[in-house]
Amino acid sequence: MPVKPIRLVMACLMAAITSLCHAQSVIVQNIINISKDSVTKNQLIVSLNGFLDQKGKPIRDNTFVLKENLLETAALMDELKLLDHKIKTKDDVVFRYYVTNIVKLSDDDFIIQLSYMGISENAPLLRASFKLKAKRENGQFYFYSPLKQNTISWKTKRVGSMTWHYKDTLNKNDVKAFETAIQSYDKKLKCPVLSFDSYCCNNLSEVLQVVGIEYEADYNGLKSGSLSSHEDNRDIYVNGGSYYDSFFDPHDLWHDRLRTVMKSAVINRPVDEGCAYLYGGSWGYTWDEIVMKFKKYVAANPNADWLNLYLETTNFEDGQKAMKVGYMLNALIVQKIEREKGFDPVMELLGCGPREKGDDNYFKALDKLTGINKGNFNAEMNKLVKGL
Repeated sequence: MPVKPIRLVMACLMAAITSLCHAQSVIVQNIINISKDSVTKNQLIVSLNGFLDQKGKPIRDNTFVLKENLLETAALMDELKLLDHKIKTKDDVVFRYYVTNIVKLSDDDFIIQLSYMGISENAPLLRASFKLKAKRENGQFYFYSPLKQNTISWKTKRVGSMTWHYKDTLNKNDVKAFETAIQSYDKKLKCPVLSFDSYCCNNLSEVLQVVGIEYEADYNGLKSGSLSSHEDNRDIYVNGGSYYDSFFDPHDLWHDRLRTVMKSAVINRPVDEGCAYLYGGSWGYTWDEIVMKFKKYVAANPNADWLNLYLETTNFEDGQKAMKVGYMLNALIVQKIEREKGFDPVMELLGCGPREKGDDNYFKALDKLTGINKGNFNAEMNKLVKGL
């Protein structure tokens, strides 16, 4: 069958976008050859709409997810959930889900390619594109990530509690460093893990591809990164390296592990970043290197007003690898709390709520846990800073 000219395809797409108004209904263009079997066609589209309608639920409650592939599908589903909060445009662009390709593998198995698109300045705007697998069971279709199929030829190796998936070779130093960091973080966070699968990709582009994310506008130009999920005390980590020529970034890994035990909505970012500084460094710098940089700032600002610097989110290191005074002060506060009272109070401070104007929720929790408040903040921070 001859391929239609690209202009005609784009014209069909633009016409569909401007004429259809049901935000939750997936759009299937006439050029898509689904199936001559009307029952199969209806089941597939109804199931796909159900899958998308339930994407905001916890993945275990989505009745259109294939449960035996829950873990890897959760990593893909997280990107679907975040679409509405990521890319910002100048105009109010209405995005829709479009089926761009369907491949029949068998009577009950299909590959679905799905794009999230809108119109901006009379031109199609692609936000994301996904490749899902669909399997029919008991009269409906269930959807899942193609990760296992995409890595079926990879090697596997069990090391401790982890199963490593890789193409050619596995770096022993990477394995040891990663396991050490995971074990350290999970011990603090009391994060139970029954199984942990780590996939070693060359870059972020490959991470997205193996999980089933063909394009994500928010990741344009990024070389390194990872996707992960935690469900039923099982973990998956699909990594494409860090920005610092190492297998992973311990700073970002801290953020990832914290979110396995605490909801993002309650996490106070300055405290979270302070922990990440303390336990994982930042921008490729170790904690000791960050301390040295902060000491230089302190020496150059002997009369620093720590409270004002905190409230104003001032940097102590500018440039592309900026570091904030407030994050460093929280690292010192966390260090003090953990040394004197253990890690449970640190968790309470971490969960005091997102940052708000004036940081009243933070200072209320800080006063309860340490006696440090806005009134004595400068004096108490001077003590911590002098102890470096």
